[in-house]
Amino acid sequence: MDIKALAHEVQPQVVAFRRDVHQNPETGLQEFRTTQKVCEELDKLGIPYRKTDPTGVVAEIVGTKGPSDHRVLIRADMDALTIDEETGLPFASTNGLMHACGHDTHTAMLVGAAMVLNQIRDQFAGTARLIFQPAEEIGKGADLMVAQGAADGVDMGMAIHISADGPTGSIASTAGPACASADRFFIKVKGRDCHGAQPNAGADSIVAAAAIVMGLQTMVSREFNPMDPVVVTVGAIHAGSRFNVIPGEATLEGTCRSFDHAMWEKIPEVMERVAKNIAVAYKCTAEVTFDRITKPLVGDKNVYEIVKGAAQKVIADPSLWIEGSATMGGEDFASFGEKMPIAMANLGADGGAPMHSSKVCFHEEAFETGVACYAQFVVDALEQLNG
Repeated sequence: MDIKALAHEVQPQVVAFRRDVHQNPETGLQEFRTTQKVCEELDKLGIPYRKTDPTGVVAEIVGTKGPSDHRVLIRADMDALTIDEETGLPFASTNGLMHACGHDTHTAMLVGAAMVLNQIRDQFAGTARLIFQPAEEIGKGADLMVAQGAADGVDMGMAIHISADGPTGSIASTAGPACASADRFFIKVKGRDCHGAQPNAGADSIVAAAAIVMGLQTMVSREFNPMDPVVVTVGAIHAGSRFNVIPGEATLEGTCRSFDHAMWEKIPEVMERVAKNIAVAYKCTAEVTFDRITKPLVGDKNVYEIVKGAAQKVIADPSLWIEGSATMGGEDFASFGEKMPIAMANLGADGGAPMHSSKVCFHEEAFETGVACYAQFVVDALEQLNG
């Protein structure tokens, strides 16, 4: 039986598993129930695995077609978001959390891929490593798993992310820049408070903060190569408590995004220089703190070609293969890309609402294609590696 037929065969089990996980979402590094559910399915299949700390699973399926030391990695993330679900689904979450980014579908599809690969071990030589990863939404899970050996000895890897935008059953991927780095920054501006009627008596942290907001945009227009995109967004400003008092402190919070690793390394230094010097001009000081959440994810050309070939074998219609494009969204699978060549694939599922929406509702028919794509990628990648 071929991979597409096997994916169709396990579809009811994949849907049932997904609905169970969807109804019981857990946030990053708290995916204890989800981890246990994955382990129970692997136990049924007789697939060896180990848990990572505090959550997550690394499983391996060894092909029997012949001897091979090559390993190929496929990954799914498992964590949910702090969103109250409003889909009205019979299996909707009621615990104040929601799989609004579709990580329940990723986990279920990887379980389905395990079911398929376990049945076709005689069709590949080498090892399929399955990564059930925690904490993607907070950008910590990939680094934790890599630190615990999840990427060791692997030749290449791929991950699937479901999409609320694409047609159901479509697959998109891209070589080169795929997902941007995602950094969170905080700038604390300190001045000297005074009465609003005597602004000369103090140092206005709000005016300084406003100048910093405008000045930060010169990072985009004057600091970096205009051919290399960068985004600097200030999403929150906190200052003051009364209309007639100039506050002595203001705090800015925002995010920076870029595709280039060298640019990503340089951003904190540039931001600190810009913020501090502008603050001084307004008789204030500025402290800059960076939280580096995800690195830039760059798709390897060869891995992309394998993903493309696998996708074209399993999609229902040739028009459902889509040449993807880069997004300024972050994805911590990039950490695996520091250890091996990788690529991302996006699976269309017509969500009916945007990603991270409380109303997003992915079409379950897409799961069959996702399961088949995971499995076909493993078979094709190992075949190439084994020559």
